[in-house]
Amino acid sequence: MNMPKDIWEVLMKIDIEELKKDKETNFKERLDFIDRYVEWIKATPNKVWSKQHKDFIDSAFQKS
Repeated sequence: MNMPKDIWEVLMKIDIEELKKDKETNFKERLDFIDRYVEWIKATPNKVWSKQHKDFIDSAFQKS
């Protein structure tokens, strides 16, 4: 592309601290999700959650 250099500088400027915060936030969200999912599995009858897993896996195979 033929953009002026100053525009590229603005577009390419990366805030490392912001990326670090985003990475930490994402990591915490993933851990929270895992905790909630484990609690759901513990509280849900095996027949219910295992059927959901089966349906999900089957749907993945159908798409491939």
